Amino acid sequence: MNGEIPDLKDRKKLLEWLGLTEEDLEKLPEKPKEHRSLGIIGTAGHVDHGKSTLTEAITGKFPSQHSEELTRGITIKLGYAHLDLMICPKCYGFRALKSNANPRCEQHPDVKLRWLRCYSILDHPGHEILVSTMLQGASIIDYGLVVIAANEPCPRPQTREHVAALEVMGVKHVIVAQNKIELVSEEEARKNFEQIVNFFTNETNYEIPPIIPVSAALRINTDILLAAIYKYFPPKQPKTSGDPLFYIARSFDANRPGTPINKLIGGALGGALKQGILKVGDEIEIRPGYITPDGRAHPLYSEIISIRTDGGHSLEYAQPNALIGIATNLDPALTKADGLAGNLAGKPGRLPDIVRKIIVKKVHLFKEVIGARVRVSNKPPRPRERLLVVCGTNINMGVVDSFHDDELEITLLRPICMPKGERVALLRMVEREYRLIGYGLLDY
Repeated sequence: MNGEIPDLKDRKKLLEWLGLTEEDLEKLPEKPKEHRSLGIIGTAGHVDHGKSTLTEAITGKFPSQHSEELTRGITIKLGYAHLDLMICPKCYGFRALKSNANPRCEQHPDVKLRWLRCYSILDHPGHEILVSTMLQGASIIDYGLVVIAANEPCPRPQTREHVAALEVMGVKHVIVAQNKIELVSEEEARKNFEQIVNFFTNETNYEIPPIIPVSAALRINTDILLAAIYKYFPPKQPKTSGDPLFYIARSFDANRPGTPINKLIGGALGGALKQGILKVGDEIEIRPGYITPDGRAHPLYSEIISIRTDGGHSLEYAQPNALIGIATNLDPALTKADGLAGNLAGKPGRLPDIVRKIIVKKVHLFKEVIGARVRVSNKPPRPRERLLVVCGTNINMGVVDSFHDDELEITLLRPICMPKGERVALLRMVEREYRLIGYGLLDY
């Protein structure tokens, strides 16, 4: 994609660029009937470049909630937030764009904002040891928001690795937020901008994406970023036909410590539908489900008690291209601490097979290991080599059985349930960390 952000101070030109008219603004509602997301945006980028801070700047929610995340100041688990895009019908220029982070207009405090769209935000960890978690989340997103700090050279190792991960997982559209511009001079910002352009031009298939200089900490240019999201991340058309496939990325025990037994509630599942529709009251099966110490899989069954958006709004049914939470009547001991992350949920008896031996077809290996601190040439997988395998939201360890032409046979440590054709990312231990070496498509 190739996006250019014009200097639009004229109201008519801004509306034309956004694809809106004055008549459209008059018809827009003040509030949506449902806070139903029209696409999932995943953050990407090197550690400490400001992904979570930027998420908070545009949504009002800091996505890192785990105690260790708050203590260490880094994202460890997949975080989530809800974005409401709004517009002031009286403002000129990009400042007309607003969000739920600050749902009012400072210039026209008496004017009610008009609602445009909802998006889900999935915040990925940037630390080098957590690339598998990033790949896990990238399997369910629709768009990529790449955050690159202006006060560091570009690309940093995990910038390169995360952008490669977006490509591996089939994400077609990205926007770059050049963050921390408050820490550099104009000359340094321009130099970093050119580095970003060179990186995307020479090392990726994205050409030159829209690049927005921002300061997440000071909320500078976040209105331009909101306009770019509206312009370059159009609503996705959900694939509602076919059997529902719900990819579980997180699972929780929502009960507080000390809750009496008679007041305990069932476990919760978090993730996204790839296809189909799930409704409150539906019976679901979860595969592979509970895995015994000897590696046997026992599928789980539950009723859907309730469905909520990433913003906590209730829904009667769920459809693709949105992050949702599903309340179940499962024993919360099964769902606590992401115990069911990597599972697939859907209608009983309609899910793919549970397998341990897989074939990765159409394998593409990178010439060099992606994300390493130093340049490391990439070698083909060898029999009995251990690889980290990320398929959908499932993170697994596998042992290579054979590799011929572009087909790789692997025996997994734990059984999985994912549809044939799902993208598979392959990682190898390099410098005591698992680094991305290639990808392919699942078969068995």
